[in-house]
Amino acid sequence: MGAPAAASVPLAAILAGMALGFGDSLVAASFNSGWYQAVLVVHLVSAVVGFGGSALGTVMLRRAWTDGADAAAAVRRAFEFASNRLTDMAAYLAGVAGVVAVLIDDRWTFRQGWVTTAFVLYFVWLGIAHGALRPTSAKLAEAMDAGSERSRDAERLRKRAELWSMANNLVIVAAIAVMVTKPGL
Repeated sequence: MGAPAAASVPLAAILAGMALGFGDSLVAASFNSGWYQAVLVVHLVSAVVGFGGSALGTVMLRRAWTDGADAAAAVRRAFEFASNRLTDMAAYLAGVAGVVAVLIDDRWTFRQGWVTTAFVLYFVWLGIAHGALRPTSAKLAEAMDAGSERSRDAERLRKRAELWSMANNLVIVAAIAVMVTKPGL
């Protein structure tokens, strides 16, 4: 229940930053300024923790699934705990730090194609994560906790969750490629 409200705060900050940031940057800071460098470090570290942790959890669950229902259930519970407390918040912080980085560096604006594309991909990631992956994962958790009578359902849901997770991981790879290469700049 608390996750949607927690997710709405970073989303509101991103949208406000985008609405306010059209045109030139609101706060001028150079690329070499301490503020910009600090924000960039926060952006990069939170992206690694948030998106990397999510990808790692998918791999761990898939491996644990082959070791049996008890192993998969234990990994799922551990990943759910870490996801709700660390990886999700880090991924949201990556988006907020991205907005701040654009706002404080006078080289970037939200009108640049690569910046817009990166944020569109971020919102696609959010849509998949909250619109498809979380609901599927919740159903998978119920099926796994129900025991052997729902094992066929759990297998189907696991495959669906892996598909959504792979889609999300591809979106993140695309976003990273856009931010590194900055096409059109």
